[in-house]
Amino acid sequence: MRSKKYILSVILVIAIALLIYFAPLKSSNLTSYKMDIKYSDENKTIIGTETVDFINTDDVKLSEIYLHLYPNAFKDKDNVPFTKEEIGLAYPNGFKPGYIEINKITINKDVPATYSIDKKTGEILKILLPKKLEKGDRINFTISFKVQIPPSQGRFGYGKNTVQVTNFYPILSVYDQNGWNNDPYYTLGDPFYSDVSNYSIRLTVPKDIVVASTGVIKSETRNGNDDVVMIDAPNVRDFALVLSPKFKVAEEDVDGIKVKSYYFDEDVGLKALKYASDAIRFYNGYIGKYPYKQYSVAESDFYMGGMEYPNLVFISKDLYSKDNLFNLEYVIAHETAHQWWYGAVGNNEVKEAWLDEGLTEYTTIMYIERYYGKATADAVFKSIISGEFYKFSKANKDDAMVKTLGQFKDWNDYTNIVYNKGAMVFSELRGIIGDEKFKEVLNKYYSQYKYKNATTQNLIDVVDSVTGKDTGGFFAEWLD
Repeated sequence: MRSKKYILSVILVIAIALLIYFAPLKSSNLTSYKMDIKYSDENKTIIGTETVDFINTDDVKLSEIYLHLYPNAFKDKDNVPFTKEEIGLAYPNGFKPGYIEINKITINKDVPATYSIDKKTGEILKILLPKKLEKGDRINFTISFKVQIPPSQGRFGYGKNTVQVTNFYPILSVYDQNGWNNDPYYTLGDPFYSDVSNYSIRLTVPKDIVVASTGVIKSETRNGNDDVVMIDAPNVRDFALVLSPKFKVAEEDVDGIKVKSYYFDEDVGLKALKYASDAIRFYNGYIGKYPYKQYSVAESDFYMGGMEYPNLVFISKDLYSKDNLFNLEYVIAHETAHQWWYGAVGNNEVKEAWLDEGLTEYTTIMYIERYYGKATADAVFKSIISGEFYKFSKANKDDAMVKTLGQFKDWNDYTNIVYNKGAMVFSELRGIIGDEKFKEVLNKYYSQYKYKNATTQNLIDVVDSVTGKDTGGFFAEWLD
């Protein structure tokens, strides 16, 4: 995410990798989500079921599994994931709760499941398994649920023009070397961490609703006053929608990828399409090809600037102005870079947020360099990244980068350490190893960890292998 409030007024001044890294993961190796859901525009609800085919890929026997119930973070006004200063922006028309209700869970189609929901936050669902699940074993379970979407202009909610349907369904927690990652929906940052899965969605919406989504819409069928929309989204780590009866749509083919812009005003909406297409084109050539068939940018009732989801980003309608085109371009370039750093190459955004945000921010600077020249890129970097961080660091001694979201003091702390200092790490690294080796690092990091979750140590190992040097000291100096 790149928040508009942190973008200052700016003066506009691979080596061939192994084929396995460029091929999609086999479906048989992935967990799958199949949803049959219906959206009510009148009630702002989603009702339906999801069937999860889960495979244990870890060397441990599992006796239970955990899923996040993110909508319940929006249930209580005193605990919603917004700072006090943001409440008025998030709920301009007053607070109403958002939540998810779990109505029924069955295992292997018809066996009632034993489950519980964390009483403190309501954000974690635990399902007990009928027998321990060994590595390579699968289990199938179906969850019947209802989601109430709140009148929030954050990631999850609605305004006058759009409905952001994100982090709305029960999604599996990640099991890694630290066990189950059942972190809460923190106020700061992007509090998400998920594995790549396959998604198949049957979505029913009122017939006047235009759907922007993760994945590709395979078909749309009229059924009375509704449209039934079939969506396939393979090899993605989340699924999201933006809905609106007001959307106009334009699209362009870029290197065989369908790039789409969903907008209200055509002049600026077509500019957004150009920025997204330019970003896809540059990142394809510099990092490695975008591994999906479609990418969409949606103008939204979203006060926070921009937010990334797989194959889909939404951008604040406040940026869709002829007087604000550079900021619009910058945010689109940033969120598009997230399709590589978060979407394809994942990481734990709760514990190592700098890894995707820092690299995404510096990749955005490289976009500026590509299309506007090095002098402009340097000026932008100094204005909104290094200059801001140096001002911040004079008053703040604790700027350690690898820590959980709950350890950051406020948005200023988070932005300067994660975005700005993070981008400075990559700028400094590029200066030390040179342009050719830096490009090789990004190529290898992308190809080696595409569809996986990477760590800071994984990145360091890639840099070491490309440069033939031990760069642990360099990273320790910056990260600690």
